[in-house]
Formats: sequence, structure tokens, C-alpha cells
Amino acid sequence: MMLTASSVPEVDILIIGGGILGLASAFHATTRGMRTLIVDQYGLRNDINSSKGIERMFRLMQDNVSEIRLAMDSLRLWQSLQEVSGERLLAMDDLLFFGHRDAPMTTEGNLRQVRQGLDVMNIPYEYLASPSIIHRRFPAFMDRSMPSDYAGIVQPDSASINVQAAASLFLSAAMKTGRLQSIKGRKVIRTTYCRSFGGRGKYQAFYGDGDASMMARASHLIVCPGIWADSVLSGFGLKQAPSWKIWQMNFAYWKLAAAKPRPPIWFEFGNQDASDHGTFYGFPNLDFASDMGDSVKMSADYTYDVFDAPSNVTHRVDPSLLNELCQHLEKLIDPILIEARDFHHAGTCLYSMAPDGKMVTGRIPLAPEVQEFYPRTAMCIMESGREIGRA
Repeated sequence: MMLTASSVPEVDILIIGGGILGLASAFHATTRGMRTLIVDQYGLRNDINSSKGIERMFRLMQDNVSEIRLAMDSLRLWQSLQEVSGERLLAMDDLLFFGHRDAPMTTEGNLRQVRQGLDVMNIPYEYLASPSIIHRRFPAFMDRSMPSDYAGIVQPDSASINVQAAASLFLSAAMKTGRLQSIKGRKVIRTTYCRSFGGRGKYQAFYGDGDASMMARASHLIVCPGIWADSVLSGFGLKQAPSWKIWQMNFAYWKLAAAKPRPPIWFEFGNQDASDHGTFYGFPNLDFASDMGDSVKMSADYTYDVFDAPSNVTHRVDPSLLNELCQHLEKLIDPILIEARDFHHAGTCLYSMAPDGKMVTGRIPLAPEVQEFYPRTAMCIMESGREIGRA
């Protein structure tokens, strides 16, 4: 049922979506003295949203200067937060990008584009000109399996993000301010902007479950909906482009049979056409989870499971894709490290893929294809997230 006007939550900032982006937004808002409300249809720290799993890749190596600048600012924020909190949020490490020197573009760019961006921004890196040099630098990778035109870029200011520690810190720090409220298990049905509140305007979000509906009011709005972006945007009368898809990716972990040679964080551009097929990535072993410190995570960066809506997602691991990944790892990774066919904790992860494959950060337009925007709003939809699904 509808709340009375006197019981409507009135806050400075309303955040739609309580994954790690929503929690980070709440942390920064509340520590700046702003009353904040998060609405998440599954509740905070749930088993449905995409902020699951152990690690994420942090990198300055992007395929365009604007994203490199964002990453540089972000690294400073992460390092400052880690120092102030005393929490281990980042495991700094080398990141190796390697593959065909002239590989076509992928959603991650290609070697040439990434190298150009680093040069423009004067970011130091090491160039590995051949498969044999890649192998000498990182013996975990077998040069005999690499095509002769393979080259590599190594950038040291890279990291694995301790996702769960970060999410817990954002939430607990925001709660300690006394300025954070949350609405659990309620879906935002419609969002409106009303100009009749003292000339400044307010956002009104109607959220509910079944026949019950309620309303919250805020001066500012932040939207972090992940793969559920279309349902949130529909509350503004907007819709994602038909070419905006959900990619259901697959990953797995492998126990290390030997401690050395230790692999770095890595991404391989093995594609020979203008697609992501042939791209792979992996992490070193990390101590972020007590039972996973002797395991490495690896994945194909392409999928055969593409969906139009969250309701179509299967959450099922694709055995054919995992077989392709294992076949590739048998050739790429030194067998002293892993038994390529013996993986564990296989699962799925969901990518919200805009038409250009990039994250979406910015304002919310008043209507499709116009250059007028709602005031005091921000939208952030990232490419990827991990969910709890397991094989």
C-alpha cells in the first residue's frame, strides 16, 4: 500500500542498485555528509547480483585515453582507501597483455591500441617483442604454442581487487555514518522528476513488491543496475538499444601443482578476426579466500550464451566452452603448474554489454537521442560481474 507523505523517505541521494558500484557510491556519499538511500530488488549483499566472486582485474591498460585517465584516478582512490582503512583491497601485480601484434579490435581493444594509449599518457610499460621473450619473462607460458607474431606488454601498476573485502568495507563504513538507509527486496517500478519542490526539483522513485508500493524522494539520483539496466531505464520512459545484450560467460579454477613459475594477471589477444573469439584471461593465485589460495582462475573472454533480458539467463556452465578453454590451456600453460582438464568451482558470470562493449558512465538523457539530461543524476553500468552460479 502507498505510504503517507509524512512517511516517504526523504534523502539527499537515492541509489538504485546495491552491488559493489552502489555500495561504493553510498560510501562516498555518506562520508561526505549526505543522507543516502539504496534500493535493491534483492537486498544488499545478496546471492543474485553480479558483485560476487573473489577477484576482479584492475588495469591502467585500456584502449583509449579517457578510460586510462579514469583508471589512474581510480587507482589513487583505491590506494588511499586501502591505506586509511588498513584493509587489503588490492593485490598489486604485473599484468601481461599478449597476442598477435596486429590482432583485430576486441571489446578490450588490441595490443597496438593499448600501447598507443600508454605512450600518450606516458605510463611506463615493458614491451616483449617475441614468444621467446614472453616465455623468458613469464615461464608459465609456453612459447612453442604461441604464433610467431606474438608480442606482449607488461604494466606493473595493475592489481587484483579483493571484491568481497571492498564491498564489506563500503557497506560497513557507510552504515557507521548513520546516514545510510536501504530498502530490501523491492524493485523500482518507476522514477519521476518533479520540479515543484522549491524550484530545485526532486526525484521520486516508486518501488514495490506485488500490490504493495512505496515512494522515496531525493535531490540526487545514482543508477547502478548491472544487467537489470533496462528495467530501471524503463522507469524514465527509456530503453536500451536492441543491440545491448547480456553475455553469460564461464570461468573455472585450477589447483596449482607447483608454486613456480608463478603466472601474472594476463589477457591474451588470440583472435584472428574482428571478434572476441580466441581471447582468454587469468589471475594468479590469491589469498582473498581461505580455501582458494592455491588456485588460479582462468576464463575464455567470449561466449555462445547471449541473452536479451535477465529473465532469459540460464546460469548454466557451457561444457563446450569449458572444453575449448581446457584445450587452449593445455597448449599455453606449463603442465608443471596445472592439469588443464582438472578444474573446479566452474561458474558463470554476466556481462552487461553495451553496443560498443564499453562501460557506460554519465548522465541520463531526457529522451532517446537527445542532448538534454536529467539534472543531478549519474549512471554507471559496467561490462561485467560475477554471480554465484556453480557447475
